[in-house]
Parts: sequence; structure tokens; C-alpha cells
Amino acid sequence: MDKQRVLDALNTLRAELADAEGLDAAARAELERVTDDVERQVHDAPSAGASRDPDADPAGVLQDAVQEFGAEHPQITGAVNQVAAALANLGI
Repeated sequence: MDKQRVLDALNTLRAELADAEGLDAAARAELERVTDDVERQVHDAPSAGASRDPDADPAGVLQDAVQEFGAEHPQITGAVNQVAAALANLGI
């Protein structure tokens, strides 16, 4: 798994957010913020074997954000799950 897969999943999530109808503006803004944070962390991720901040859990933050509206927006939930899986496989 490489960073490009995570970045591709983030782009898919952004596209789903752009197309989502009826998504609460606050939830949309929060997911966009988290998506941007995750992208920054992916770009700044240490190489394999290097230590990383144990408090930085982008996959967990994404999962928390999507729980609020997951049932109403299954496409976004799927995209978030892709990002979370890619991050986990990357070790982030």
C-alpha cells in the first residue's frame, strides 16, 4: 500500500462530498477539514520504522466524523472507509 492509494481515496471522498445532497453544512465542513488534515499527514508521514505521533489518528477521526450521518450518506461512508483502510495499510 502506498501513499498514492490514500491520496486517490481522499480524492474519491472529496468527489462524494461535492455530490452529496442534503449533507449538513457543518458535517460537510468537518469532513473537508479532516480530509485536508489527513492529506497533510500523508504527505508528512515518516518513513517506515520511524516513530510517529501516537495522538495523530486520522483514520479514527474520519470514522468518528462519518458516524453522525453514515446511514444517510452511504457513498460518503464507503469513501471514508476506503481512506481509513488505505491509511491503516500505510501504517498511519
